Amino acid sequence: MKKFFTLLLIALTFSISARDWIKVKIPGAKCGNGMDYTVFWDKRDSSKLAVEFMGGGVCWSSATCYGPNFRTWIHPIPKISNFSSMTKEGALLENHSMIYFPYCTGDVHAGSHVAKYQLGMKVHHTGYSNAVKAWKYFKEKGLIDFKRVEDLVLYGSSAGGIASFIHSKTIAPYLSKEMNVKKTILSDSPGLHFGKDFWNKFTYKHHRDFKRAFKPIKLDYRFTTGFVAPSLPLVCKELADWNIGIMQGSEDLVMSIVFGDISPKKHAKLIYSENGLANVVKDVPNCEAWVADTKMHTFLILDRSAEKIYVNEESAHDFANRIYNN
Repeated sequence: MKKFFTLLLIALTFSISARDWIKVKIPGAKCGNGMDYTVFWDKRDSSKLAVEFMGGGVCWSSATCYGPNFRTWIHPIPKISNFSSMTKEGALLENHSMIYFPYCTGDVHAGSHVAKYQLGMKVHHTGYSNAVKAWKYFKEKGLIDFKRVEDLVLYGSSAGGIASFIHSKTIAPYLSKEMNVKKTILSDSPGLHFGKDFWNKFTYKHHRDFKRAFKPIKLDYRFTTGFVAPSLPLVCKELADWNIGIMQGSEDLVMSIVFGDISPKKHAKLIYSENGLANVVKDVPNCEAWVADTKMHTFLILDRSAEKIYVNEESAHDFANRIYNN
């Protein structure tokens, strides 16, 4: 299992990139193991800003956070030599200034608490508060003049796909209210079709954090079912000033077997049901779904999956470009 997650981490962080990234330490922000948290920053066009949230699992106990039942990565990521296919030369976000949020908190970028697990092991599930602190720091230090941003893209895969929805609300107060900002969310493989007992593994504090993060975007936060996709029309309505594209594999192995407490076949059955992703946003003006018949998890990270898998003759890259260009 640990080998599997090592390979997943590599897949979620390495592709072609030609940016001049600098590390920015965010005061007060922590990775899961309590060490300082840093983001990566590359300044280009000041009127265009892209934010990528790294994916990579979730954890809820000493065993799942530290091992042996390894489920995510909670240590600092000091250097990433290459990033996703969205950041390479010639890609959709080529000219955007960009913040890259590494993922080391095991909480889908939604947490705001320090957990105390078995054997006295602590985990800082502070992905939500890390992002809030980052926006504030970037503004205070003048690294970003948010009032000049005319074009904003939030993007992420896996856990980062959920974060791209959540942090549409945390960044919103910094944007110009006078300017008609073009806003895009590209959510790659966020899951949302889990087993009925999916939420039971998490602690009360996890539930409290998830509710705080999900409620503002109208994502189902009742935790009575793992089938979250039926709430997507409400999410899209709440984020009516965003163009939203959601990508998902019908039998996604990671979001079904590894995390979702459900088989790939049942996962696909939920996705193609009346209230599943393939159908639930069909009549929603600002949202569209791209559902591929595959077991693959994430599409826009690697060039191969972004360009070689098609839905109605449209690749994931083509879909992302179409959503961005409205």
